[in-house]
Amino acid sequence: MDRPRVARAVLGIGAAAYAALVWAMSRSPGPRAWALHLPGFLPPAQRLLTLAMLFLGTLLLLADLILWPRAAPNTQERAAHGKRGKDAPRKATKRGGVSLPGWSGWLLLVPWAWVLWKLEIKTRFLGDATVWMAGIINGEVNPSNEPLAAAVWVGYAKVLQSLAFPITPAAVGSLSILCGLLSGAFLWGIASEITPKSVSRAVVLGLLATLGLAQLYFGYIESYPVVSVLVLAFLWLGLRRLRGADSPLLVAAVLGLAIASHLATLLLLPGYAYLLLREKRPAALRAALALLPLAVTAAILLLLRYPMEKVLLAFRIATHGVEPGRAATAYQKPYPIFSLDHARDILNGILLAMPVPALLLLASAAAWIWRRKAAATSTADPAALFLAIAAAPGLLVAIALVLPVVPAQDWDLTAILLLPLAVFGVKAACATPGSPLRGLSGAGLVLIGAGAALSFVLVNASVESGLSRFETLVGPGARISAYGRAYGSELLSTFDSQRRDTRGMLAHAEQALAAEPTNPRYWVGKGAALYNLGRYAEAIPVLEEGIRRGPARDDAYYNLGNCLVHEKRYGEAVESFRDAVRRSEPRPDYLNNLGVALYHAGKTDSARTVLYAVLRRWPDYTLTRNLIARWFGAAAADSARASALRR
Repeated sequence: MDRPRVARAVLGIGAAAYAALVWAMSRSPGPRAWALHLPGFLPPAQRLLTLAMLFLGTLLLLADLILWPRAAPNTQERAAHGKRGKDAPRKATKRGGVSLPGWSGWLLLVPWAWVLWKLEIKTRFLGDATVWMAGIINGEVNPSNEPLAAAVWVGYAKVLQSLAFPITPAAVGSLSILCGLLSGAFLWGIASEITPKSVSRAVVLGLLATLGLAQLYFGYIESYPVVSVLVLAFLWLGLRRLRGADSPLLVAAVLGLAIASHLATLLLLPGYAYLLLREKRPAALRAALALLPLAVTAAILLLLRYPMEKVLLAFRIATHGVEPGRAATAYQKPYPIFSLDHARDILNGILLAMPVPALLLLASAAAWIWRRKAAATSTADPAALFLAIAAAPGLLVAIALVLPVVPAQDWDLTAILLLPLAVFGVKAACATPGSPLRGLSGAGLVLIGAGAALSFVLVNASVESGLSRFETLVGPGARISAYGRAYGSELLSTFDSQRRDTRGMLAHAEQALAAEPTNPRYWVGKGAALYNLGRYAEAIPVLEEGIRRGPARDDAYYNLGNCLVHEKRYGEAVESFRDAVRRSEPRPDYLNNLGVALYHAGKTDSARTVLYAVLRRWPDYTLTRNLIARWFGAAAADSARASALRR
């Protein structure tokens, strides 16, 4: 059996196994096969579509295996390893499969933008989207390891505000769509660099565009859309530099930007070191180029006034898994690094982030082993070696990393760590003799990649599907830490609150509290849920326990004050509202409710003073104006507002 046939056999068998597993895991989706169960959360028509794409792609691969000649022509073997000279014009080379002119890639950005907008994510359960959105609304995201990405998001929100756009998840999430367009351009560039003349560039682009990473561009609010663009830019420029294009300063600058956007991209430094080793420049100049990315990062951190202690904090969390000031039990890992559970989650991460490149790596490895058995020789490809070196650190960290949160929730970090490996997998398949990245096999691989990516995108583009999946991920049977279960349940409770599902809010708040009863945040969350249900007497002791465990939380005092007002315990409510005001920035709702409690406690003059102060500072705060008019007369309300406007 020749090498092309070996590679195709591995692809066909692997694709059949993958499609069968997706079908089996989707019949009754559980929390452990989180990369395979996605179609199980979709409506019947969408489920049938995604499964059909997987099985049709598998059939095309098997058909290509059957139809492939038993002995490949020598010309085909040579074509698979053909290399382009440095100065050879790119357009003069005719590629296998579909031939596309260089400018045609830009036209693909139009339908790509429409797809990104149309299938925008509807839930914010994945990653830390809820935390990031809250920080963006407040104008301050407080990251420990992604300063430049945070600055980009906050700056983008300020631009939207200056253009009178509302700061909503849909509006802010448009930045990730813009990142998707930029990534599309860089993917086209990478496809052009790694595709030999015997392979279809359209197939290579299709495989790169259907990575699980694509979910980051569908309105995803986190650092990773920005980070992924810079990682792709670095890989593209690195591949170009290997053939002598562009300046090495450009590669160094982009790597510095990537590191400033997320410190995890320090893992790309070995790939950059390989580029420097191939530079035909004096040793002193190469040493200066080696320091340039870190110098760019340092300059950006200084411009952003990013304290060095935050950088040290990021490394401490990464190495110890515990944030200073937090109990170690809160970050207890759900399983040891050497365990079947961890191995399963690593496999899930690979199959979610890069299912087709993983199959291509297996097929390429099988072809390479067969070549070694046949005593065949070949020269090392610098582009493949660069991608392999860039990919190795990220793969090792992804294997070693055991996080306390739900692994499927933190999929975005895994996808970034594995991104160079995914590109390397496609490149390895390009270099395989009789490459499968064309014809029937190429179409089958693109179909499988598209079916896998589409199932992920469709689940998150539906409120019902996304909610059902996340409840499964943090529900019974999930191997996650108490911290991860509590945090996931809190996200669900927050989501219930936003859509005014008070009963669901209470149920999920109770689950969070049961998972981590020492965390005052979850006591406050349960108290808020009871308050929203009108169960004020039950909420009071819960909120008081939350205050006892975390006395710095202003929202706990505020909610407690509201409950005490409803229970007509006005004197106690006054003290609670005063504590809330002391522990927070000036807020009209806190001061307004303090005035209400004072009025009902019989302290009319004090109530008048507080309410007038609210209207002087916030003249358009309708609730306070209406209270003044009701209790002290319409003329008093108009006078207070007019006085505020004159100031």
